[in-house]
Amino acid sequence: MPTRPRPLVAVRLIGPTTTVKAHAVTIAAQLTAHYGRERVICRTSTRPAGYSGESRTYITITRKEPR
Repeated sequence: MPTRPRPLVAVRLIGPTTTVKAHAVTIAAQLTAHYGRERVICRTSTRPAGYSGESRTYITITRKEPR
């Protein structure tokens, strides 16, 4: 089974859903621009958090694999 490369950066945001969504978009864009859009892949994943009205968002930045 192929292994996924280790992320360059991993971020977890937890809080009110509207706040987390707004920050996740901004942070993902800044990290992608910093590392170079042509060299990295940015993945985001959002899940419900433990409290009503809150969510968890995970952002990972990994290097693109050479083809």
